[in-house]
Amino acid sequence: MNTNKINTKTMNTNYLNFMKNIKLFIMAIFCLTLITSCKDDDDNPEPVNETELITNVTLTFTNTGDADDVVIMSNVAPDGQEGAFTNSVNGTFTAGQSYFLDLNITNESDPSDVDDILNDDIIPEGDEHFFKYNNTLGIGMVRDASDLAGAGGTRLGVSTTWITAAAGTGNLQIILVHEPDSADDSNQFGITTGGEEDFNITFQGVEVQ
Repeated sequence: MNTNKINTKTMNTNYLNFMKNIKLFIMAIFCLTLITSCKDDDDNPEPVNETELITNVTLTFTNTGDADDVVIMSNVAPDGQEGAFTNSVNGTFTAGQSYFLDLNITNESDPSDVDDILNDDIIPEGDEHFFKYNNTLGIGMVRDASDLAGAGGTRLGVSTTWITAAAGTGNLQIILVHEPDSADDSNQFGITTGGEEDFNITFQGVEVQ
């Protein structure tokens, strides 16, 4: 009886069994990793973009024919638009004049690092935003030809001219809508359906003399 042949055959069989076990082990590790990865994906969905914190909204109206005739309306909400706020109106409109509106929208929760929300967030994503306005003073408004593109191909409402009428006192409102279902600028003040209001501010006691 040839013992060497028997030992060789036994070694080959053991080797084949060993390799088979190694393959099964690798496959088991792969399956376990795949299952764990899928579970992690389910447990950790993609983060949703948070709404930007807006603490300061300032409207500066400058008479197109008299740079010294300025009306400034300011809204300060230190904790964001859902919290407490202070509104102020400085200056008086002159009847029968036109005014250019300059908007300033910021996050000043960290005074050493002021975030320009209008230019860094709203304008670059203009197709997701739309400004609406209103007033009880009979002041007219035009979205300028230089205005930027807004939601649904509208004019966004960051470049506007306002035309005052007769003397009086009333309110002026500005609303920023995020991702409206529809937006219409055929009425210059703006009309929307759906969406979310990033802010809705009404300045009271506005005067035209």
